[in-house]
Amino acid sequence: MRQPPFSVSVVIPTYEGKALLARFLPSVVTALRNYTTSTGAPVEILVVDDGSRDGTADWLAAQAFDFTRALAQPVNRGFAPTCNVGFAAARYDLIWLLNNDIEATPDALLPLARHFATPAVFAVASRALRLGGDAIDGAGRLGRCVRGYWKVFEGYDVLPNQTPPDVVLPTLAASGGYSLFDAAKLRELGGFDELLAPFYWEDVELCYRAWKRGWEVRYEPRSLVFHLSSATIKARFEARRVEVIAARNRLLMHWINLHDACWWLMHLAMTCLLLLADVVARRGFREAFRQAWAVRREALQRRQREKAQRQRTDREVAAIFAAIRKLPYARAFRDSDEEALFREALASDLRVALPLADDEPAAGRALR
Repeated sequence: MRQPPFSVSVVIPTYEGKALLARFLPSVVTALRNYTTSTGAPVEILVVDDGSRDGTADWLAAQAFDFTRALAQPVNRGFAPTCNVGFAAARYDLIWLLNNDIEATPDALLPLARHFATPAVFAVASRALRLGGDAIDGAGRLGRCVRGYWKVFEGYDVLPNQTPPDVVLPTLAASGGYSLFDAAKLRELGGFDELLAPFYWEDVELCYRAWKRGWEVRYEPRSLVFHLSSATIKARFEARRVEVIAARNRLLMHWINLHDACWWLMHLAMTCLLLLADVVARRGFREAFRQAWAVRREALQRRQREKAQRQRTDREVAAIFAAIRKLPYARAFRDSDEEALFREALASDLRVALPLADDEPAAGRALR
């Protein structure tokens, strides 16, 4: 079993992102310098260029950032295949997967890495704020299965002065934009499922597989990053196509991973109702279903594999997050209004002055 300190490979997928890298990569370099100074562990950064034509690779070579190299791909293939190239090339114990529009705080990495002293940990997600404001881009993510579909976009966060210092905070999914992964477990799962290319639901599907394999996915609020948010996708794809791809991948996630017999029947019934409703609404669900159905054989093969490997049931996973909703120091939010209520509660909590531990990282101080 590996012991800390853990070596870390950063994987940054990018497409036409030279300007974003110029703005945000220096913060990642600083975070890695701080980590290796604190731990002595080796680090590297792999920027995987997904067929860009903006000279990203040449620009990176000219900058000569510490421990950074570019992996240039000949054609654009999408998020999952690009990340998987980086996962395969990464040399170290842990893989810190970051979007090219992430600004890391100097002490963002160490609180994440500490979790991997627990062998069952698969991934740990940072707390992310929208760049330029206090809106929450990502925190813990709750999940529940309703009428045969997992609801996965309900977030939660905690009030730091009321949260026990050694508490473990699970999250249904560690964001593909700012999370740390166990490299060996990531490769055991085969990385992101390329059936979901070009984007969306890859991180949910991957982490759900990890939960059902018996591993843990955690949220660490003391690791703080800032996110520009969907800068690449919004610039390249019209909203309608994005909605169809997201709906298709949501279907595939369930076809591969939803194994509870009762929930599966509910899923089939609800899918039929959604197809009928889309005859009138015309919101793209029928097209999403058509695209998912076209790869049903591949999805069925994956379903059989995951059923054979599972260590937890769907209901056991759901129970983990039902328990989180009952914690007195946790607050769930589904929309901007509920998030605003949490931020008010957080501001009130932060007025309570508590002494900081001598070894608390700066990210924890920022949260407070």
